[in-house]
Amino acid sequence: MKEFYDRESEIKMLKEKADSLKSGDLVVMYGRRRVGKTEIIKRFLENVKANKMYFYIDLVERHVAMDAMSEAIKTQLGDTIELENWDSFFEYLHKKSEKERLVVVIDEFQRFLEISPEFITKLQRHWDENLKHDKIMMLAVGSSVGMMLKIAKSYAAPLYGRVDSRIKISPFRYVDFRKMFSQMTEEERIRYYAVFGGTPYYLARAKDTEGDIYNRIHKLVLARDGKLRDEAEILMEAENLRTHAKYNSILQAISMGKETTKEIEDYTHIKRTTLPTYLKNLEKLLDIIEKFEPVMGKERHGRYRISDNFFRFWYKFVFPNQSLFNMADGTGKVHGLIKDNLNAYIAKTFERIVHELLMLYSGRAIKGLEIDFEQIGSWWDRKANEIDIMAYSRKKEPVLLGEIKWTNDKVDTDLLDDLTKKAKLVNFKGEYRLMLVSKNGFTKRCIEKMEQMNCVYLDLSDIEKLFNEA
Repeated sequence: MKEFYDRESEIKMLKEKADSLKSGDLVVMYGRRRVGKTEIIKRFLENVKANKMYFYIDLVERHVAMDAMSEAIKTQLGDTIELENWDSFFEYLHKKSEKERLVVVIDEFQRFLEISPEFITKLQRHWDENLKHDKIMMLAVGSSVGMMLKIAKSYAAPLYGRVDSRIKISPFRYVDFRKMFSQMTEEERIRYYAVFGGTPYYLARAKDTEGDIYNRIHKLVLARDGKLRDEAEILMEAENLRTHAKYNSILQAISMGKETTKEIEDYTHIKRTTLPTYLKNLEKLLDIIEKFEPVMGKERHGRYRISDNFFRFWYKFVFPNQSLFNMADGTGKVHGLIKDNLNAYIAKTFERIVHELLMLYSGRAIKGLEIDFEQIGSWWDRKANEIDIMAYSRKKEPVLLGEIKWTNDKVDTDLLDDLTKKAKLVNFKGEYRLMLVSKNGFTKRCIEKMEQMNCVYLDLSDIEKLFNEA
């Protein structure tokens, strides 16, 4: 059997809905391609004791879709019916679910907008007249986030007000990702997560490929026939984003550290009046970037970052070097570039992993430090001063300030001294507690000084233990 990781909460919620079904329940599940929606549905259906039907929408002519739906009804529900129109389909569902529970899953639901848009308006009418009173759970699943939101979420959407639940399926967090690569060391896990991110399909390909991380990068991402080579372009095509050049330019800018709106505008030359639309699409439709604010800072100081690690890696190392791939040994040169710079690239991922760990321990303690904060993130000002960790609560003190290092050297007292100086720049007059996090630990004198200052400190073995116990 194919290995399956995480997603227990989504499957449990769907099963509880199906098991307690007394009236119509219309559910929309969406998330970009490759995040594992179809696998969730299959696992859910395996555990449901009710009449059930799964139907995948292909991009075919309307009458071909109807014939395929008739066949699905025959093979899965045991009823022979020739669908003359979509009204006859919904009338069949009504009769089938009046007395017995029925679960109907339609995968790639958004394709109806292209092959037969009247299906959705017919669903709207039949739902209002009959199906919402029947024992039917209809689950509409889609991988075009924009189109699914157009169908179900906006005020003018045909299914607006009728959808009982909207479930967004996102890539794995690091805490979930670790289960898939449980045989690796913590350092190896962080490296793989920094490169391949949390998308199940990418991770499955990485896991099935032999060799060290560089060999897997080469086979999957750099090689001309690599299975993940063209993922960025394919994703944009799936969302029907036509101005690829602008989106690529924005993502390349952010991958280069140009994170403010002004920096992105200066690099891409996209007008400030239109730039927000592209940023919104990358954030809301593709789920690739996110806007983040400095803790206790102002919104106008916000920055953008690529939230998906695989796409951050792709736009950092692959996209800007496209011309090299067509040169003799060009792929080898890109491979060498990655080897030389991967450690520095991983540092940002490590920072986010530490933030995730702090959030995971909310309501508990880490080495005697109570993690009970309203905000956990980073801090920066307009003068380029930055602090990797800042966490605070309006209800109580102290504020937590910390630095995170992903280097091969042990951290010495200079990092602690620098953090102490920067702490004075924060616009906070109360007490604060310091934290240092280091991949490879600390020098003896640094440990002595941290203990004198009651500073919390973590190395990679501490990180591993905390995640294991989370």
